Amino acid sequence: SSGINAEWPLRPGDEIVRNLVENSTSFNVKTEFSKAKWLKKKIGKYQPNIIVKKPSIRLFSSSNISKLRPDILAKIMNNANVWSGSKAIVVECKDDLLTSAVSQRVGDNGTVVQIFEQKLPHTMYCKWLDFSKQHMETALKYYPIKFLAKLRPNVEEGNCDGSDLANDESTDQPQELGKRKRDAKPVNFEDYVTVYEQLKTGNFDSLVISAFYDPFPVLELLWDSLRFSGNLVIHSEYLSVVVECANFVNNKGCSELSVVDQWFREIQVLPGRTHPAMRMQTGGGFILSCTKIREGIYEHGSDSPILPELKEAPKPAEAMT
Repeated sequence: SSGINAEWPLRPGDEIVRNLVENSTSFNVKTEFSKAKWLKKKIGKYQPNIIVKKPSIRLFSSSNISKLRPDILAKIMNNANVWSGSKAIVVECKDDLLTSAVSQRVGDNGTVVQIFEQKLPHTMYCKWLDFSKQHMETALKYYPIKFLAKLRPNVEEGNCDGSDLANDESTDQPQELGKRKRDAKPVNFEDYVTVYEQLKTGNFDSLVISAFYDPFPVLELLWDSLRFSGNLVIHSEYLSVVVECANFVNNKGCSELSVVDQWFREIQVLPGRTHPAMRMQTGGGFILSCTKIREGIYEHGSDSPILPELKEAPKPAEAMT
């Protein structure tokens, strides 16, 4: 009934394509460009190739399952200034692409704390990269987002569970974005006391936030965990929340503050057929980056300012005297 005869011989793909070319009445009439396009389509259908590649960060970011394009990921990693042996905090949802990229960069001597919003942390890419057992046990740490309010008791914790999204009037947003249920044990704070003490110390070199929900409450709670001269990077699809975060860090004290819109365009490069791709992704979101500073004049190796920040600038006459 399926129309397939078991006695038919199985022919290789190149022979099938050759027969299609010989039996086609319009193939010789086509232009050279049309012939190449037609052959590429038939070869892809009748000559499928399976390529086994070693897992890598670039391969993950180029796949369809990733939420970050390769250029966005490269921009975030460059601005975060992650190096071997450094300490970083990563806040992301959906997957652990940023966590695995930062973890690969810091190595076994560094520390990466992933802030997760569900019952279980994201570990898919980290397992695929086949990190060593020592790296998974010592370098990678996890901390639930629901316990971030314990770091700063004076901050209101009503908007710090990652459930509130950015309010953008021009974009329709699902109400339950970022709330995926998993069958797991209840999250107990006692299991994360060690990581809590590390975050409370506030000696991390980088803070990277890339999430669908509003990152401002998370930034407000983790700002003190970032050391002075540490690097902050925030990636979001909504400009309004990025501007809010920029105003916050500008008031707190930062340098080299920038907000950019990463634009990406694929170009097809072929002999006589170089042109932009017909299907492509244009906007990849907004990226905020800055360096945390403490205002004032300091002596080398001292944490106490010699000359604190002046609230009002002196008048020219006073400055001359």
